[in-house]
Amino acid sequence: MIFKILFEDEFFIVAEKPAGLPSQPTVDKKRPDFFTLLKKQLQEERGKEFYLALHHRLDRDTSGVMIFAKNKEANEPLAELFKNHQIQKTYICFTQPRKCPDFWEEQNFLAEVRDPVLKKMKMKSVRSGGQKAHTEFQLLERLKKGLMVQARPLSGRMHQIRVHLSENHMGIFGDDIYPCLKIPQAPRLMLHAFSLEFIHPFTREKVLVEAPLPADMEEFKLSLS
Repeated sequence: MIFKILFEDEFFIVAEKPAGLPSQPTVDKKRPDFFTLLKKQLQEERGKEFYLALHHRLDRDTSGVMIFAKNKEANEPLAELFKNHQIQKTYICFTQPRKCPDFWEEQNFLAEVRDPVLKKMKMKSVRSGGQKAHTEFQLLERLKKGLMVQARPLSGRMHQIRVHLSENHMGIFGDDIYPCLKIPQAPRLMLHAFSLEFIHPFTREKVLVEAPLPADMEEFKLSLS
């Protein structure tokens, strides 16, 4: 598998992660992951000394844009961009149909809990404790059997978009952790990291990198139409 490079300069590289791959190595050393495979691809193309550093992640079944540092000089500035929420991420997803406004926000506090049935860690809203989570949503298209929704997280909590939608009775199709409609059946979580936008810490220029919807999401959209 050859991964698509969406943007590259002296300091950063942005590549498109496919669904189904963890973003980073897991406890199972035999399990492939996006970071390791991308680094191998780039080292085979450019030499074994090619440097690549991971600074954020996407859920296993989420596709889309990921940014990496290409040298040690770029590590701290990129880390600061994420720490200070100066990289705006935009996602597109397909959710179950529900009456909703064209624009809305969800703000609450999320805490990590273990689901006794799934035996997985998940997030849920809590009245006390937890960490603040804030997401802006926009309705992009109302389809016969679902909604096409844009999500812009303003905080970086695990599963934030998935929780905010599912707890609003708008679960993302294909979600294997949070409540969602099972029909039409989705091939995977219908969530895509569509773009990254930030002010370049070295050039001070605005950078916007986009990844179009992958084929499986375009096909699923047809099943909702």
